[in-house]
Amino acid sequence: MLQSYFKSTDNRVTDEQHKKIVAMNAALEVLKASASAQTAWAGSDKVQHDLQHAAQEVASLANAIRTYMDAK
Repeated sequence: MLQSYFKSTDNRVTDEQHKKIVAMNAALEVLKASASAQTAWAGSDKVQHDLQHAAQEVASLANAIRTYMDAK
């Protein structure tokens, strides 16, 4: 997923927009894996908690991924 992070191959978006899209996709994959992980929480309470937490933190996680990738 992050192999094509730096350059857009789609003429419809700039390289900066492409970076945002890739970072957000990576953040969503992390959150999806977290939500589907087996934990002590069970049932709809876990799903509701995970969705609320994901909604609050997805932008922060995407920004952290961008910051890390831009530093490399």
